[in-house]
Amino acid sequence: MSRWGFVGRADELDRLRSAVGGPDGRGLFFSGTAGIGKSRLLREGVAALSSERYAIWSVAASATTAALPFGGLVQVLPADQPQGLSPAGILRWALDVLQRQAAGRRIVLAIDDAHLLDPPSAALVHLIARAENATVIGTLRNGEQIPLPIRALWTDDLVDLAELSPLGPADTAGLLAGILEGPVDAGSADRLCRLSTGNPLLLRELVLAAGAGSELTRTYGVWKWTGRLELAPSLTDLIDTRIGQLTPGVRAVVELVAFGEPLGLRLLTDAVAPTDVETAEERGLISVVQHDRRLNVRLAHPLYGEVMRRRCPVSRTRRLQARLAELLEQVGKRRRDDLLRVAVWRLDSGTAQDATMLLDAAAQAFARYDVPLATRLARAALDVDGGFDAAELLATILMFGDRPDEAIEVLDSVAAEIRSDRRRSRWLTVRGMVSYWGLSQDSTVEEIAEDGEKLTTWPTRPGCAPSRRSCDCTGWTSARRCG
Repeated sequence: MSRWGFVGRADELDRLRSAVGGPDGRGLFFSGTAGIGKSRLLREGVAALSSERYAIWSVAASATTAALPFGGLVQVLPADQPQGLSPAGILRWALDVLQRQAAGRRIVLAIDDAHLLDPPSAALVHLIARAENATVIGTLRNGEQIPLPIRALWTDDLVDLAELSPLGPADTAGLLAGILEGPVDAGSADRLCRLSTGNPLLLRELVLAAGAGSELTRTYGVWKWTGRLELAPSLTDLIDTRIGQLTPGVRAVVELVAFGEPLGLRLLTDAVAPTDVETAEERGLISVVQHDRRLNVRLAHPLYGEVMRRRCPVSRTRRLQARLAELLEQVGKRRRDDLLRVAVWRLDSGTAQDATMLLDAAAQAFARYDVPLATRLARAALDVDGGFDAAELLATILMFGDRPDEAIEVLDSVAAEIRSDRRRSRWLTVRGMVSYWGLSQDSTVEEIAEDGEKLTTWPTRPGCAPSRRSCDCTGWTSARRCG
Protein backbone atom coordinates (compact mmCIF):
# COMPACT_ATOMS: atom_id res chain seq x y z
CA MET A 1 0.00 0.00 0.00
CA SER A 2 1.53 3.26 -1.14
CA ARG A 3 1.72 6.66 0.45
CA TRP A 4 -1.32 8.50 -0.80
CA GLY A 5 -0.98 10.94 -3.64
CA PHE A 6 -2.47 14.39 -3.76
CA VAL A 7 -5.90 14.14 -5.38
CA GLY A 8 -8.34 16.92 -6.24
CA ARG A 9 -8.32 20.26 -4.40
CA ALA A 10 -7.36 22.09 -7.61
CA ASP A 11 -9.46 25.16 -6.75
CA GLU A 12 -8.17 25.33 -3.18
CA LEU A 13 -4.58 24.95 -4.35
CA ASP A 14 -5.01 27.74 -6.88
CA ARG A 15 -6.51 29.95 -4.20
CA LEU A 16 -3.57 29.26 -1.89
CA ARG A 17 -1.07 30.14 -4.60
CA SER A 18 -2.97 33.32 -5.43
CA ALA A 19 -2.92 34.31 -1.77
CA VAL A 20 0.87 34.25 -1.86
CA GLY A 21 1.58 35.49 -5.35
CA GLY A 22 -1.26 37.97 -5.73
CA PRO A 23 -0.65 41.72 -5.98
CA ASP A 24 -1.65 42.42 -2.37
CA GLY A 25 -0.03 39.30 -0.87
CA ARG A 26 -3.10 38.68 1.28
CA GLY A 27 -2.79 35.55 3.42
CA LEU A 28 -5.17 32.60 3.69
CA PHE A 29 -6.13 30.11 6.40
CA PHE A 30 -8.03 26.88 5.78
CA SER A 31 -10.13 25.42 8.59
CA GLY A 32 -11.67 21.97 8.74
CA THR A 33 -12.10 18.76 10.68
CA ALA A 34 -9.21 16.48 11.60
CA GLY A 35 -7.92 14.48 8.64
CA ILE A 36 -9.78 16.48 6.00
CA GLY A 37 -6.51 17.23 4.19
CA LYS A 38 -5.57 20.69 5.47
CA SER A 39 -1.93 19.87 6.19
CA ARG A 40 -1.40 18.12 2.87
CA LEU A 41 -2.94 21.03 1.00
CA LEU A 42 -0.64 23.47 2.82
CA ARG A 43 2.43 21.36 2.04
CA GLU A 44 1.49 21.10 -1.64
CA GLY A 45 0.95 24.84 -1.82
CA VAL A 46 4.30 25.62 -0.19
CA ALA A 47 6.14 23.07 -2.38
CA ALA A 48 4.96 24.89 -5.48
CA LEU A 49 6.57 28.19 -4.39
CA SER A 50 9.94 29.32 -5.70
CA SER A 51 12.63 29.57 -3.03
CA GLU A 52 14.42 32.16 -5.17
CA ARG A 53 11.43 34.47 -5.08
CA TYR A 54 10.17 33.73 -1.57
CA ALA A 55 11.77 33.24 1.84
CA ILE A 56 9.67 30.34 3.05
CA TRP A 57 9.34 29.09 6.61
CA SER A 58 7.08 26.17 7.43
CA VAL A 59 5.96 25.63 11.01
CA ALA A 60 3.99 22.71 12.50
CA ALA A 61 2.57 23.71 15.87
CA SER A 62 1.88 20.93 18.35
CA ALA A 63 0.57 20.31 21.83
CA THR A 64 4.12 19.61 23.07
CA THR A 65 5.30 23.17 22.30
CA ALA A 66 2.06 24.98 23.18
CA ALA A 67 3.25 25.68 26.74
CA LEU A 68 6.72 26.96 25.76
CA PRO A 69 7.35 30.64 24.92
CA PHE A 70 8.02 30.79 21.16
CA GLY A 71 7.85 26.99 21.13
CA GLY A 72 5.61 27.08 18.09
CA LEU A 73 8.25 28.97 16.08
CA VAL A 74 11.27 27.08 17.40
CA GLN A 75 11.97 25.88 13.85
CA VAL A 76 12.24 29.48 12.64
CA LEU A 77 13.96 31.57 15.30
CA PRO A 78 17.65 31.38 16.27
CA ALA A 79 18.48 29.38 19.37
CA ASP A 80 20.32 32.25 21.10
CA GLN A 81 17.80 34.95 21.98
CA PRO A 82 19.15 38.25 23.31
CA GLN A 83 18.90 38.77 27.06
CA GLY A 84 17.27 41.67 28.85
CA LEU A 85 14.68 42.55 26.17
CA SER A 86 11.06 43.23 27.04
CA PRO A 87 8.37 41.00 25.47
CA ALA A 88 7.73 43.68 22.84
CA GLY A 89 11.47 43.94 22.22
CA ILE A 90 11.74 40.19 21.64
CA LEU A 91 8.92 40.34 19.08
CA ARG A 92 10.70 43.18 17.23
CA TRP A 93 14.00 41.28 17.39
CA ALA A 94 12.38 38.14 15.95
CA LEU A 95 10.81 40.06 13.07
CA ASP A 96 14.15 41.74 12.28
CA VAL A 97 15.84 38.33 12.21
CA LEU A 98 13.34 37.03 9.66
CA GLN A 99 13.72 40.15 7.53
CA ARG A 100 17.52 39.77 7.46
CA GLN A 101 17.29 36.08 6.57
CA ALA A 102 14.78 36.87 3.79
CA ALA A 103 17.43 39.00 2.09
CA GLY A 104 14.93 41.04 0.13
CA ARG A 105 12.64 38.16 -0.80
CA ARG A 106 8.98 38.14 0.19
CA ILE A 107 8.43 36.31 3.48
CA VAL A 108 5.99 33.39 3.41
CA LEU A 109 5.16 31.89 6.82
CA ALA A 110 3.16 28.64 6.61
CA ILE A 111 1.73 27.46 9.94
CA ASP A 112 0.05 24.07 10.26
CA ASP A 113 -2.37 23.74 13.20
CA ALA A 114 -2.08 27.39 14.16
CA HIS A 115 -4.62 26.87 16.95
CA LEU A 116 -1.82 25.11 18.90
CA LEU A 117 0.55 28.09 18.89
CA ASP A 118 1.75 29.42 22.23
CA PRO A 119 0.79 33.07 22.99
CA PRO A 120 4.19 34.66 22.14
CA SER A 121 4.37 32.74 18.85
CA ALA A 122 0.81 33.74 17.98
CA ALA A 123 1.65 37.38 18.69
CA LEU A 124 4.72 37.19 16.44
CA VAL A 125 2.65 35.62 13.62
CA HIS A 126 0.23 38.54 13.86
CA LEU A 127 3.13 41.00 13.73
CA ILE A 128 4.62 39.27 10.66
CA ALA A 129 1.23 39.37 8.90
CA ARG A 130 1.24 43.17 9.27
CA ALA A 131 4.57 43.52 7.48
CA GLU A 132 4.30 44.81 3.91
CA ASN A 133 6.57 42.14 2.46
CA ALA A 134 5.11 39.11 4.30
CA THR A 135 2.27 36.66 3.73
CA VAL A 136 0.94 34.26 6.36
CA ILE A 137 -0.88 31.06 5.34
CA GLY A 138 -1.98 28.22 7.58
CA THR A 139 -4.51 25.70 8.83
CA LEU A 140 -6.88 25.47 11.79
CA ARG A 141 -8.89 22.61 13.21
CA ASN A 142 -12.61 23.13 13.71
CA GLY A 143 -13.88 23.17 17.26
CA GLU A 144 -10.55 24.13 18.85
CA GLN A 145 -9.79 27.21 20.97
CA ILE A 146 -7.94 29.69 18.75
CA PRO A 147 -5.39 32.17 20.22
CA LEU A 148 -6.64 35.74 20.05
CA PRO A 149 -3.73 37.02 17.88
CA ILE A 150 -4.52 34.33 15.30
CA ARG A 151 -8.24 35.06 15.37
CA ALA A 152 -7.42 38.72 14.85
CA LEU A 153 -5.75 37.91 11.54
CA TRP A 154 -9.10 37.69 9.73
CA THR A 155 -11.03 40.03 12.00
CA ASP A 156 -8.39 42.67 11.23
CA ASP A 157 -8.69 41.81 7.52
CA LEU A 158 -5.10 40.59 7.20
CA VAL A 159 -5.94 37.11 5.87
CA ASP A 160 -8.93 35.27 4.44
CA LEU A 161 -10.50 32.34 6.27
CA ALA A 162 -11.99 29.48 4.23
CA GLU A 163 -13.64 26.20 5.21
CA LEU A 164 -12.06 23.15 3.59
CA SER A 165 -14.89 20.88 2.48
CA PRO A 166 -14.69 17.06 2.25
CA LEU A 167 -13.52 15.44 -0.97
CA GLY A 168 -16.22 14.73 -3.52
CA PRO A 169 -17.13 11.14 -4.53
CA ALA A 170 -14.98 11.20 -7.67
CA ASP A 171 -11.89 12.53 -5.86
CA THR A 172 -12.42 10.11 -2.98
CA ALA A 173 -12.63 7.17 -5.39
CA GLY A 174 -9.46 8.41 -7.11
CA LEU A 175 -7.65 8.65 -3.79
CA LEU A 176 -8.81 5.15 -2.87
CA ALA A 177 -7.44 3.73 -6.12
CA GLY A 178 -4.19 5.61 -5.51
CA ILE A 179 -3.80 4.23 -1.99
CA LEU A 180 -4.37 0.65 -3.19
CA GLU A 181 -2.44 1.13 -6.43
CA GLY A 182 -5.21 -0.38 -8.50
CA PRO A 183 -8.91 -0.28 -9.43
CA VAL A 184 -11.53 -0.93 -6.77
CA ASP A 185 -14.84 -2.73 -7.14
CA ALA A 186 -17.61 -0.14 -7.60
CA GLY A 187 -19.69 -1.34 -4.65
CA SER A 188 -16.69 -1.46 -2.34
CA ALA A 189 -15.54 2.00 -3.42
CA ASP A 190 -19.01 3.44 -2.88
CA ARG A 191 -19.32 2.11 0.67
CA LEU A 192 -15.79 3.15 1.65
CA CYS A 193 -16.42 6.61 0.24
CA ARG A 194 -19.66 6.93 2.22
CA LEU A 195 -18.03 5.73 5.44
CA SER A 196 -15.10 8.10 5.06
CA THR A 197 -17.42 11.04 4.22
CA GLY A 198 -14.72 12.54 2.02
CA ASN A 199 -12.10 12.55 4.80
CA PRO A 200 -8.75 11.32 3.39
CA LEU A 201 -7.27 10.28 6.73
CA LEU A 202 -10.40 8.36 7.67
CA LEU A 203 -10.41 6.68 4.27
CA ARG A 204 -6.82 5.54 4.70
CA GLU A 205 -7.51 4.16 8.19
CA LEU A 206 -10.54 2.28 6.88
CA VAL A 207 -8.44 0.74 4.12
CA LEU A 208 -5.65 -0.18 6.55
CA ALA A 209 -8.13 -1.78 8.96
CA ALA A 210 -9.85 -3.71 6.16
CA GLY A 211 -6.50 -4.91 4.80
CA ALA A 212 -5.21 -5.97 8.21
CA GLY A 213 -8.37 -7.97 8.84
CA SER A 214 -8.18 -9.72 5.43
CA GLU A 215 -11.49 -8.08 4.51
CA LEU A 216 -9.92 -6.39 1.49
CA THR A 217 -8.74 -8.75 -1.25
CA ARG A 218 -7.50 -8.40 -4.80
CA THR A 219 -8.88 -10.67 -7.51
CA TYR A 220 -7.82 -10.37 -11.14
CA GLY A 221 -6.31 -6.99 -10.35
CA VAL A 222 -9.50 -5.50 -8.79
CA TRP A 223 -9.78 -4.78 -5.07
CA LYS A 224 -12.96 -5.85 -3.28
CA TRP A 225 -14.09 -5.26 0.30
CA THR A 226 -16.29 -7.80 2.09
CA GLY A 227 -18.07 -4.97 3.90
CA ARG A 228 -17.14 -6.20 7.36
CA LEU A 229 -15.74 -3.33 9.39
CA GLU A 230 -12.69 -3.89 11.55
CA LEU A 231 -12.12 -1.19 14.16
CA ALA A 232 -8.34 -1.14 14.41
CA PRO A 233 -6.80 0.79 17.35
CA SER A 234 -5.59 3.58 15.07
CA LEU A 235 -9.07 3.95 13.55
CA THR A 236 -10.70 3.93 16.97
CA ASP A 237 -8.27 6.55 18.25
CA LEU A 238 -9.03 8.76 15.27
CA ILE A 239 -12.76 8.53 15.89
CA ASP A 240 -12.25 9.15 19.60
CA THR A 241 -10.36 12.34 18.72
CA ARG A 242 -13.23 13.51 16.57
CA ILE A 243 -15.84 12.69 19.22
CA GLY A 244 -13.83 14.26 22.04
CA GLN A 245 -14.70 14.29 25.73
CA LEU A 246 -18.39 13.83 26.53
CA THR A 247 -20.35 14.93 29.55
CA PRO A 248 -22.71 12.27 30.96
CA GLY A 249 -25.70 14.06 29.43
CA VAL A 250 -24.19 14.35 25.95
CA ARG A 251 -22.97 10.75 26.14
CA ALA A 252 -26.54 9.64 26.88
CA VAL A 253 -27.70 11.49 23.75
CA VAL A 254 -25.04 9.93 21.54
CA GLU A 255 -25.61 6.42 22.89
CA LEU A 256 -29.39 6.57 22.46
CA VAL A 257 -28.99 7.76 18.88
CA ALA A 258 -26.31 5.12 18.23
CA PHE A 259 -28.72 2.32 19.16
CA GLY A 260 -31.92 3.94 17.88
CA GLU A 261 -31.11 5.92 14.75
CA PRO A 262 -33.04 7.21 13.01
CA LEU A 263 -34.67 8.45 16.20
CA GLY A 264 -37.46 11.00 16.29
CA LEU A 265 -36.39 14.31 17.78
CA ARG A 266 -39.44 14.33 20.04
CA LEU A 267 -38.61 10.90 21.44
CA LEU A 268 -35.04 11.94 22.10
CA THR A 269 -35.98 15.13 23.94
CA ASP A 270 -38.45 13.12 26.04
CA ALA A 271 -35.64 10.81 27.13
CA VAL A 272 -32.82 13.31 27.80
CA ALA A 273 -32.34 16.99 28.56
CA PRO A 274 -33.01 19.15 25.46
CA THR A 275 -29.89 21.20 26.27
CA ASP A 276 -27.75 18.07 25.92
CA VAL A 277 -29.32 17.39 22.52
CA GLU A 278 -28.48 20.95 21.46
CA THR A 279 -24.90 20.57 22.69
CA ALA A 280 -24.46 17.30 20.77
CA GLU A 281 -25.76 18.96 17.61
CA GLU A 282 -23.53 22.02 18.06
CA ARG A 283 -20.47 19.78 18.46
CA GLY A 284 -21.26 17.98 15.23
CA LEU A 285 -21.98 14.64 16.91
CA ILE A 286 -25.57 14.35 15.72
CA SER A 287 -27.59 15.83 12.88
CA VAL A 288 -31.31 16.58 12.70
CA VAL A 289 -32.91 15.87 9.33
CA GLN A 290 -36.44 16.30 8.02
CA HIS A 291 -38.14 13.07 6.91
CA ASP A 292 -41.73 13.48 5.73
CA ARG A 293 -43.42 15.21 8.66
CA ARG A 294 -40.99 13.92 11.27
CA LEU A 295 -37.68 15.35 12.45
CA ASN A 296 -35.22 12.47 12.76
CA VAL A 297 -31.91 12.45 14.58
CA ARG A 298 -28.90 10.56 13.26
CA LEU A 299 -25.25 10.44 14.21
CA ALA A 300 -23.17 12.88 12.20
CA HIS A 301 -20.91 10.04 11.07
CA PRO A 302 -21.74 6.30 10.77
CA LEU A 303 -18.45 5.31 12.41
CA TYR A 304 -19.44 7.16 15.58
CA GLY A 305 -22.17 4.58 16.01
CA GLU A 306 -19.80 1.67 15.41
CA VAL A 307 -17.46 2.87 18.15
CA MET A 308 -20.19 3.77 20.65
CA ARG A 309 -22.04 0.48 20.21
CA ARG A 310 -18.93 -1.69 20.49
CA ARG A 311 -17.66 0.10 23.57
CA CYS A 312 -20.96 0.26 25.43
CA PRO A 313 -21.14 -2.29 28.29
CA VAL A 314 -23.65 -5.10 27.80
CA SER A 315 -25.74 -4.06 30.79
CA ARG A 316 -26.04 -0.47 29.57
CA THR A 317 -26.72 -1.63 26.03
CA ARG A 318 -29.68 -3.68 27.22
CA ARG A 319 -30.97 -0.80 29.34
CA LEU A 320 -30.75 1.62 26.41
CA GLN A 321 -32.58 -0.78 24.09
CA ALA A 322 -35.34 -1.32 26.63
CA ARG A 323 -35.64 2.45 27.08
CA LEU A 324 -35.94 2.97 23.33
CA ALA A 325 -38.69 0.38 23.10
CA GLU A 326 -40.52 1.99 26.00
CA LEU A 327 -40.30 5.45 24.42
CA LEU A 328 -41.74 4.30 21.11
CA GLU A 329 -44.49 2.30 22.80
CA GLN A 330 -45.53 5.37 24.77
CA VAL A 331 -46.11 7.50 21.68
CA GLY A 332 -47.59 4.63 19.70
CA LYS A 333 -46.15 2.58 16.87
CA ARG A 334 -47.43 4.85 14.13
CA ARG A 335 -45.22 3.78 11.26
CA ARG A 336 -44.90 0.37 9.75
CA ASP A 337 -41.24 0.05 10.74
CA ASP A 338 -41.98 0.96 14.37
CA LEU A 339 -43.40 -2.47 15.23
CA LEU A 340 -40.30 -4.23 13.98
CA ARG A 341 -37.94 -1.81 15.72
CA VAL A 342 -39.72 -2.18 19.07
CA ALA A 343 -39.72 -5.96 18.78
CA VAL A 344 -35.99 -6.09 18.03
CA TRP A 345 -35.19 -3.72 20.91
CA ARG A 346 -37.30 -5.82 23.28
CA LEU A 347 -35.66 -8.99 22.03
CA ASP A 348 -32.11 -7.66 22.31
CA SER A 349 -32.73 -6.14 25.74
CA GLY A 350 -34.22 -9.35 27.16
CA THR A 351 -37.60 -7.69 27.85
CA ALA A 352 -39.67 -9.40 25.12
CA GLN A 353 -42.80 -10.76 26.79
CA ASP A 354 -45.59 -9.94 24.33
CA ALA A 355 -46.03 -12.98 22.09
CA THR A 356 -48.53 -11.24 19.82
CA MET A 357 -46.18 -8.35 19.12
CA LEU A 358 -43.30 -10.74 18.43
CA LEU A 359 -45.45 -12.78 16.05
CA ASP A 360 -46.61 -9.70 14.16
CA ALA A 361 -43.01 -8.50 13.90
CA ALA A 362 -41.83 -11.93 12.74
CA ALA A 363 -44.47 -11.97 10.01
CA GLN A 364 -43.37 -8.49 8.94
CA ALA A 365 -39.71 -9.53 8.80
CA PHE A 366 -40.65 -12.70 6.86
CA ALA A 367 -42.61 -10.61 4.36
CA ARG A 368 -39.40 -8.65 3.77
CA TYR A 369 -37.47 -11.89 3.21
CA ASP A 370 -35.34 -11.25 6.29
CA VAL A 371 -35.32 -14.92 7.27
CA PRO A 372 -32.72 -14.72 10.09
CA LEU A 373 -34.60 -11.92 11.88
CA ALA A 374 -37.98 -13.54 11.29
CA THR A 375 -36.62 -16.79 12.76
CA ARG A 376 -35.33 -15.01 15.89
CA LEU A 377 -38.64 -13.22 16.46
CA ALA A 378 -40.82 -16.28 15.86
CA ARG A 379 -38.68 -18.42 18.15
CA ALA A 380 -38.86 -15.72 20.84
CA ALA A 381 -42.66 -15.72 20.49
CA LEU A 382 -42.69 -19.49 20.97
CA ASP A 383 -40.47 -19.15 24.06
CA VAL A 384 -42.92 -16.72 25.71
CA ASP A 385 -45.87 -19.10 25.29
CA GLY A 386 -46.84 -18.08 21.78
CA GLY A 387 -48.15 -21.62 21.40
CA PHE A 388 -49.48 -23.09 18.21
CA ASP A 389 -49.48 -19.85 16.21
CA ALA A 390 -45.82 -19.21 16.96
CA ALA A 391 -44.88 -22.81 16.15
CA GLU A 392 -46.78 -22.70 12.86
CA LEU A 393 -45.07 -19.47 11.73
CA LEU A 394 -41.63 -20.58 12.93
CA ALA A 395 -41.95 -23.92 11.13
CA THR A 396 -42.97 -22.15 7.92
CA ILE A 397 -39.97 -19.80 8.18
CA LEU A 398 -37.59 -22.68 8.93
CA MET A 399 -38.77 -24.61 5.91
CA PHE A 400 -38.31 -21.50 3.77
CA GLY A 401 -34.78 -21.30 5.17
CA ASP A 402 -34.11 -24.93 4.13
CA ARG A 403 -34.21 -26.26 7.70
CA PRO A 404 -37.06 -28.81 7.48
CA ASP A 405 -35.83 -31.07 10.29
CA GLU A 406 -36.00 -28.19 12.77
CA ALA A 407 -39.43 -27.26 11.42
CA ILE A 408 -40.75 -30.75 12.16
CA GLU A 409 -39.32 -30.62 15.70
CA VAL A 410 -41.06 -27.28 16.32
CA LEU A 411 -44.41 -28.58 15.07
CA ASP A 412 -44.16 -31.80 17.08
CA SER A 413 -43.36 -29.79 20.23
CA VAL A 414 -46.88 -28.30 20.21
CA ALA A 415 -48.80 -31.34 18.99
CA ALA A 416 -50.08 -32.14 22.49
CA GLU A 417 -51.45 -28.61 22.89
CA ILE A 418 -53.89 -28.87 19.95
CA ARG A 419 -57.48 -28.93 21.22
CA SER A 420 -59.60 -28.22 18.14
CA ASP A 421 -60.08 -29.72 14.72
CA ARG A 422 -59.42 -26.35 13.13
CA ARG A 423 -55.95 -26.18 14.56
CA ARG A 424 -55.39 -29.90 13.96
CA SER A 425 -56.16 -29.41 10.26
CA ARG A 426 -53.78 -26.43 10.08
CA TRP A 427 -51.10 -28.40 11.92
CA LEU A 428 -51.49 -31.31 9.50
CA THR A 429 -51.30 -28.96 6.53
CA VAL A 430 -48.08 -27.28 7.64
CA ARG A 431 -46.47 -30.51 8.76
CA GLY A 432 -47.44 -32.22 5.53
CA MET A 433 -46.00 -29.36 3.53
CA VAL A 434 -42.70 -29.59 5.41
CA SER A 435 -42.56 -33.38 5.11
CA TYR A 436 -43.43 -33.50 1.43
CA TRP A 437 -41.56 -30.49 0.09
CA GLY A 438 -38.84 -30.14 2.70
CA LEU A 439 -37.99 -33.78 3.48
CA SER A 440 -39.29 -35.33 0.20
CA GLN A 441 -41.30 -37.98 2.06
CA ASP A 442 -43.68 -39.64 -0.43
CA SER A 443 -45.74 -41.20 2.38
CA THR A 444 -46.91 -37.75 3.50
CA VAL A 445 -50.21 -37.90 1.57
CA GLU A 446 -51.24 -41.21 3.15
CA GLU A 447 -50.24 -39.98 6.63
CA ILE A 448 -52.34 -36.84 6.25
CA ALA A 449 -55.35 -38.86 5.05
CA GLU A 450 -55.00 -41.23 8.00
CA ASP A 451 -54.73 -38.41 10.51
CA GLY A 452 -57.60 -36.59 8.84
CA GLU A 453 -59.94 -39.47 9.54
CA LYS A 454 -59.42 -38.82 13.24
CA LEU A 455 -60.91 -35.34 13.03
CA THR A 456 -64.36 -35.03 14.57
CA THR A 457 -67.41 -33.36 12.96
CA TRP A 458 -68.05 -29.69 13.70
CA PRO A 459 -71.83 -29.08 13.58
CA THR A 460 -72.95 -25.64 12.56
CA ARG A 461 -76.73 -26.21 12.63
CA PRO A 462 -78.93 -27.41 15.47
CA GLY A 463 -79.75 -31.07 15.00
CA CYS A 464 -76.51 -31.94 13.25
CA ALA A 465 -75.01 -34.70 15.38
CA PRO A 466 -71.27 -34.46 16.08
CA SER A 467 -70.90 -38.19 15.63
CA ARG A 468 -72.29 -38.34 12.09
CA ARG A 469 -69.76 -38.97 9.34
CA SER A 470 -71.89 -37.13 6.74
CA CYS A 471 -74.88 -34.82 6.68
CA ASP A 472 -76.60 -32.23 4.50
CA CYS A 473 -75.53 -29.23 6.60
CA THR A 474 -72.66 -26.83 6.00
CA GLY A 475 -70.50 -28.12 8.84
CA TRP A 476 -66.97 -29.50 8.58
CA THR A 477 -66.49 -33.29 8.63
CA SER A 478 -63.17 -35.06 8.20
CA ALA A 479 -61.70 -31.81 6.88
CA ARG A 480 -64.33 -31.73 4.10
CA ARG A 481 -67.57 -29.77 3.72
CA CYS A 482 -70.80 -31.75 4.25
CA GLY A 483 -73.36 -31.74 1.48
